[in-house]
Amino acid sequence: MSRAKATVWVVGDSTVSAFGDKYYIPREGYGEEIENYFCAQVYNLARSGASSKDFISMTNYRNLMDGSESVPALGRAEGKKFLVIGFGHNDEKPEDARHTNAEGNYKTPGSFANSLYENYIKPALERGVIPVVCTPIARLTADNTPESYIGPEGHITSDQRVGDRVFKGGDYRKAILNMVSELRAAGMYVEFADLTGATIAVNVALGENAKYLHAFAGAKRSEDGTLVPVGLDLTHTSLYGAKMSAWLLSEQAKITAPLFSDYSLNKEKPTFEEFFAPSINVDYEVADYKAPSVKEMDSVSWPVFKDADGNLWHGTAFGDIEEHDGSREGCFKAQTDGFEITLRAQDNIGKISAGSDGILFYYIKLPAGKAFTLRAKAMINSFAPNNQVSFGLMVRDDLYIDRYVSAPMGDYVAAGVLNQGSVVNFGRKSSALVGGFPKHSISLSPGTEVELRIDASREGFTLTCGKETVSAGFDYPLTAVDPDSVYAGFYVSRNVSITFKDIRLAVFI
Repeated sequence: MSRAKATVWVVGDSTVSAFGDKYYIPREGYGEEIENYFCAQVYNLARSGASSKDFISMTNYRNLMDGSESVPALGRAEGKKFLVIGFGHNDEKPEDARHTNAEGNYKTPGSFANSLYENYIKPALERGVIPVVCTPIARLTADNTPESYIGPEGHITSDQRVGDRVFKGGDYRKAILNMVSELRAAGMYVEFADLTGATIAVNVALGENAKYLHAFAGAKRSEDGTLVPVGLDLTHTSLYGAKMSAWLLSEQAKITAPLFSDYSLNKEKPTFEEFFAPSINVDYEVADYKAPSVKEMDSVSWPVFKDADGNLWHGTAFGDIEEHDGSREGCFKAQTDGFEITLRAQDNIGKISAGSDGILFYYIKLPAGKAFTLRAKAMINSFAPNNQVSFGLMVRDDLYIDRYVSAPMGDYVAAGVLNQGSVVNFGRKSSALVGGFPKHSISLSPGTEVELRIDASREGFTLTCGKETVSAGFDYPLTAVDPDSVYAGFYVSRNVSITFKDIRLAVFI
């Protein structure tokens, strides 16, 4: 007689969600592996970039509550029903759209516990579904010692100031554990799994080999021709790591989630020998790319721009720029005026499109993995009615010095405007253009000033263009082509003239 299956809905962030990466060792969230460790029909609705706060504005939350063609509404299933909840990574972010306060209990408005309770636990209980709340998996640290996880990597954060706003820090793991205790004391049955503590223990036990639980954006060939992974993603797991996290969930359930544990398949602990090789993308092609030297970057005729903080920005025109091959004469122009710089593209030169890009880019080279904030104001001098016209701030994986490149290049994110303002905050990931549609209209008339900002963190990028701020979908690391550096700056393409001013770059330790 076959064993009855439970029904499991899963919500959470990128550490739980599905991906479609083309990386050498692609990302996979543990929600994708729960079905391999539990006797269950699993509906994984987790979304990359989501926090417990902003997930409720997404389509996947509506599918959770109301159902869709492929997903039954929460509670509408036979047999035992569970909701696995895996948030925390993005609730820590110092952003109005995603931040929740680790302090306070499940009755405190604005708190992490309140968001989890009101948006997920309460609806689940009302529909006869057992909530299983997971503390967030740890981010791998460089030292990988128990002490190194007493901080953001172990989801213990400090207060963070952004402008005039202070976002309160706290212990997000502890917030979940305290909330579960309070809910149980109030007579509500909630199960949980401490994946923060469990993943820290596994990482420390594996030592140097803990990195293989994680994704690698790219690979390089060694002297003997073998591929060596590069671009380690300290946050997101590989197939091997996702299986490890799902197995840890099954092990933790035996202690703190007994009803969910009844459906465990009791599999053995995943091993490197069994699952690392299947984690590798066998179709991966090593990028034919060499980072420009300092001599190359200094050899151009573009004027060097110094901002008010003394940072030096260098110019280059590259990508699909036709026969001009980087020439600025009559096509791309740059003019400095004190702490302002005007960039102009004309004569249909350059583009941002689905197939390829061509831009005039002023940039600074930064170490990959550094947290930083880049912001500026963009004054529109002229903007032609053409869908390939674009401007904004950009952070990219690769850089070319005054060079024609017709094919899609490396990954990037851009806080900018595309398709005559119908798309803002976009990027390129694995040769595919991704972008968002604004809720607020953006005027492209001459004289309009647009606020632009990019916040880079361990988790990825938060993009702001005008009134639009978005992070979901932009958590990919810019290390697939150049694992050592990223290039941050401001750009124009096609027929447009923009004056960038109040440029500020803050790089954090």
